Amino acid sequence: MGKHLRTVPRDPELPDGLDRVVSEAQCALILGISKDSLRRAFRAGRSPARVKVSDKRIGYRLSDVYRYLDDRTEQPGGKRAEA
Repeated sequence: MGKHLRTVPRDPELPDGLDRVVSEAQCALILGISKDSLRRAFRAGRSPARVKVSDKRIGYRLSDVYRYLDDRTEQPGGKRAEA
């Protein structure tokens, strides 16, 4: 994973190897965008994959959110960051 700030800490209650699912609001906060922008990006195919948690709730795997950020991280000179 990249070296950007992790705003949602690992849950100590989860066994190692399990991935935490964050809410739509938490995902938007991590990405620095609004929930509406996140929804538009999803419809356009430009967001992390999401998980249907229930009939009325969706979430995002934290590893997918950080991978999404890492894949879009650029270094000076227009080069992509190495993971």
